[in-house]
Amino acid sequence: MGEKTIEINDVDGRITISNDVLTAIAKTAAEQVDGVVLTQRRGVGGIMGLFGGEDPSPTVSVETSDNDVKISITIMTKYGDPVHQVAQGVQENVKADIERLTGVAVSSIDVYVTKVVPASDNVAVEAAQGDNDDTKG
Repeated sequence: MGEKTIEINDVDGRITISNDVLTAIAKTAAEQVDGVVLTQRRGVGGIMGLFGGEDPSPTVSVETSDNDVKISITIMTKYGDPVHQVAQGVQENVKADIERLTGVAVSSIDVYVTKVVPASDNVAVEAAQGDNDDTKG
């Protein structure tokens, strides 16, 4: 079996979009929602789980069929932000971005909130994000 993809047939030919592309779009869209916890610390990535830490960045699973896409996304939220509103924001943002950028219909987006990060941890996460902010002048 090859790489998982979705195909769009139109009058000009066929467009093939990899699940990796859909995953990248969904992850980026989720990270843009206020209240979603993420980190961009260097050197931690997926290795954090090996040493007992958690990588708070969203994780995405994509399931494609002939006509549509189903997304499952796992996030952590910041304490004080309404969890249901953050999750709904993720659903709306991910759906809008995938449909706008790929032309593929999204049939469902399941959001799993695994943790609420306390304020003291928010400061550490935001500090880590600030360390990598290239827009500072």
